[in-house]
Amino acid sequence: MIHDTKKDERANVFDAIYEANIGSYLGVPVYLQNGKMYGTVCAIDPEPYAFTQDEIEVMERLSSIFAVILENATNSSCNTVDDKLMRLEKLALLGQLSAGLAHELRNPMQSVKGFVQFLFEDQVDNHFRDIVLSEIDQMDNLIHDFLLVTQPTAPKKGHYDINEVVCETVEFIQSKAALHNVEMSVSVDSDKFDVYVDRIQIKQVMINILKNAIEAVEESGKVMINVSTIGNKEVTIEVVDNGIGIPIAVIGRLGEPFFSTKEGGTGLGLSISKRIIQEHKGTISFENKKDGTKVTITLPK
Repeated sequence: MIHDTKKDERANVFDAIYEANIGSYLGVPVYLQNGKMYGTVCAIDPEPYAFTQDEIEVMERLSSIFAVILENATNSSCNTVDDKLMRLEKLALLGQLSAGLAHELRNPMQSVKGFVQFLFEDQVDNHFRDIVLSEIDQMDNLIHDFLLVTQPTAPKKGHYDINEVVCETVEFIQSKAALHNVEMSVSVDSDKFDVYVDRIQIKQVMINILKNAIEAVEESGKVMINVSTIGNKEVTIEVVDNGIGIPIAVIGRLGEPFFSTKEGGTGLGLSISKRIIQEHKGTISFENKKDGTKVTITLPK
């Protein structure tokens, strides 16, 4: 505490005090729980001023408040880093296990499928055979998705009209929407907009997003797809549904392998989609709306 910087010898070594024309100074240290001083809370006056005991106590209380805020912010930051490291470790382990696991599962599955077809080949209509083959195909698809997450392939890019890619995908999945009595609509703000992408991978992303949207809405629900351009550099694809929405507590985990809000879901679809968009130098985000969910995909030209 310096009541008069012009007369106090302690102020002689601080050129900044004179440059800033500070007449009086009160500094209270901010200590963290580990005993380290983070900094100081300062009060200054351009004129000489004698700080009262009440003012000193106010500054000390402010110092304690700032210490708590800083401590919480530091802990929150550390927790975030720890969470990301844990996720990276999970993904690394997943990648190491995937190749061997896929081969170990796929080989006997193909053998079982062949024997099932052989045993029932003389029967024209067999309900149990169809169930077994359907389940085997579903397992094969799951392993395929698993490999896409853990052993990604580089995108084979070309110049394609994004409007055409989106419309083709919507047409492909229209039958699933009709099955759930869901109305789908597409809106574009330009006749043509070429993007440098892997056409098959982007269609796969759109299929994954649209399937989730269709499954999220109730019967007679709506899914709207909006395609808009940002200048001549980016395109934005928005998929908006009027479903039940995503719990705010877990929205940050969407795209993590094997995390899903759907019963029986694996979370691999969104994980694959997120990776594909990242490899295209784009972004994908999820947002809770008042009456549903909005997924926004941005791709560079």
